[in-house]
Amino acid sequence: MENKKNLLVTLADKNYTEQAKQLFSSVYWNAGWKGDYMLLAHEIPEKDLKWFRDKGVLVKKCKPLYDKNINGYSPVVLDKFYLFTPEFKKWKNIIYLDADIIVRANLDELTKVKGFASPKVLEKNQILNGYLIEDSDMYEEKKELKKTYNLRKSAFNSGVMAFSTDIINEKMFDKLYESFCINKRIISGEDPLINLMFYRKWKKISIAYDILPRAIVQYLHIKPEKIEGIILHFISKGEKEKPWHKENYFYSEWKSNIERADLIDLTKIPMGKIWRDSQICSYSFFLKINFFLYPIKPFLAHLLISIKQLSDRLVGQIGIIIKYIKPELYNKIKRIINGYEK
Repeated sequence: MENKKNLLVTLADKNYTEQAKQLFSSVYWNAGWKGDYMLLAHEIPEKDLKWFRDKGVLVKKCKPLYDKNINGYSPVVLDKFYLFTPEFKKWKNIIYLDADIIVRANLDELTKVKGFASPKVLEKNQILNGYLIEDSDMYEEKKELKKTYNLRKSAFNSGVMAFSTDIINEKMFDKLYESFCINKRIISGEDPLINLMFYRKWKKISIAYDILPRAIVQYLHIKPEKIEGIILHFISKGEKEKPWHKENYFYSEWKSNIERADLIDLTKIPMGKIWRDSQICSYSFFLKINFFLYPIKPFLAHLLISIKQLSDRLVGQIGIIIKYIKPELYNKIKRIINGYEK
């Protein structure tokens, strides 16, 4: 059977339906998405699903896989595992986006992915540091993981995933669920499990597709109004740092998107906004350099101060030597410097 067009998916429970609407609206208006839309619905009442069905959004009701908190994460996140079941092979490529995302431009480049791709985590960029709970050294599960995996390898963020469905096989879902059952005491959420599934097999997506406003403001000291990107991802757990909070800088953008949600008409796809390859490369390079330099900025500042102090001392010593050897040259240089200072 020939694969159908591409699919864009998000995940929500009854508390996140408005967020899902905003996401689909930003994807429709700003990305001009031409593929199918799907909501992975986690125990959402049928009356709340009506809006999505009426708009032509496909709805997959997900059977809950767990009923307890996963070290700070809701069990709803495990519903991502359903993306790796054979029923999704009817599409050629799939893009998954968390519901706490605002899309600002075209996503078509992600439909060209062969295999599995996701953005590299820039803050806690190791599987060990990013996703395994800190007090888990005593657990046998962690020791077992270390036998098979290098837990200091770079990690990706499963809030943004793009993959071709030829990677899906009959066993993937079962392997993910089994991995969860074995490691649920030592993990935070679903990210480590999907990271381990694609260990050494994933490709990097440009950081332009996963801009984290909180991190950019906190670490790079870039003002919110200067933040660019194709995808803005608000991964912080702090409610005020979410774009739907009225005190958040991005609230007006989020509100505008959700207000336009009712105007979605999947028979008439807008053009959307395009980022050129050069834009993506230059902005990604700018952010990577700044994130790389962030830990050593205090050292660099101290080094520059030290160099200046050394330079001042050297200039002073050279001046003393010139004054001793050739006083007339020293006086001439002094008059020139004083003239510039005036």
